[in-house]
Amino acid sequence: MEEKTRYAVKITPEAEGYYYAVLEYFYEHCSEESAGKKSEELLELAISLEKNPTRGRTEEKLKFLGRNHRYILYYYTPGKAIKIIYYIDTARDTVYVTDFFPCKSNDKKISKRS
Repeated sequence: MEEKTRYAVKITPEAEGYYYAVLEYFYEHCSEESAGKKSEELLELAISLEKNPTRGRTEEKLKFLGRNHRYILYYYTPGKAIKIIYYIDTARDTVYVTDFFPCKSNDKKISKRS
């Protein structure tokens, strides 16, 4: 049986900034232990894209960029989530994470951020 391709997962500098903004929110609104756990889970979910990056849904608001951006959701409470937005470069077997977008934010801001 042939082994599936594993993709490298790279977080863009912009996405890294958004990740740190999410961490700031977690540490401001949660206990230190809970914030640490949530930040670790969020990053692990992004890295898990190395195994099956096509599992995410298409991000319609970024279609104009022509990179077929997708997203997966990280739920840090039952009603609150962070969108991990990314695109796949199949020629390089690389997934580029471009944003960690809080779903409670105005969805129209996605196209300006990514």
